[in-house]
Amino acid sequence: MDVKEYEKLLDKAYGELPEILKEYSRFVIPRIEARIQGKVTVIHNLGEVSKIINRKPDMLAKYLLREFGTMGSRDDQRLLMKGQFRQHQIQEKFEEFLNLYVICPECGRPDTRIIQEMRVNFLKCEACGSRHPIGVIKAAPRKEKRPEIGDVITLHVTQTGKKGDGVAKMGKYIIFISNAREGQRVKAKIKNIQGTMVFAEAVEILS
Repeated sequence: MDVKEYEKLLDKAYGELPEILKEYSRFVIPRIEARIQGKVTVIHNLGEVSKIINRKPDMLAKYLLREFGTMGSRDDQRLLMKGQFRQHQIQEKFEEFLNLYVICPECGRPDTRIIQEMRVNFLKCEACGSRHPIGVIKAAPRKEKRPEIGDVITLHVTQTGKKGDGVAKMGKYIIFISNAREGQRVKAKIKNIQGTMVFAEAVEILS
């Protein structure tokens, strides 16, 4: 059998495939286009890849932000994420998203849609008809801000320390504030940090 005859047979076999199998045979995992710009990472083709996989950009953006534990914003095409993330890292997370929310775990095809029944989300496959429950994508948890020397922060003084300084709490940090008294709300400038203990000086009494 020569090459031309072989190609004709392939074309004939492909022509006899059901339409949904033809679509699957043409499916290629999209490539994320991302660039680090200063302290943020920009995904330039969020809208494009979301359209290819038939999912809303909001859903994909929320998943990526959660997985990287960061915050961000988006427009019709781009997603801006705080932090520096390499393209291959984002691609890996994107392909995890495909396996969880796009690719049918039964037949391995991407011809799926998300439906909701009795408050439960399902991945329904249009090719094989299977349904699989999927989890809800929750927003990324907010990271606790780490105090830095020189920061000016607003605090409510809740008690008085042994040396007479005001004491306040900010997450896991205990703030000792000179020139402040219990019950005051103050602006304080951080002078020193030792582990979870922060030493500051009141620069303005607010109340």
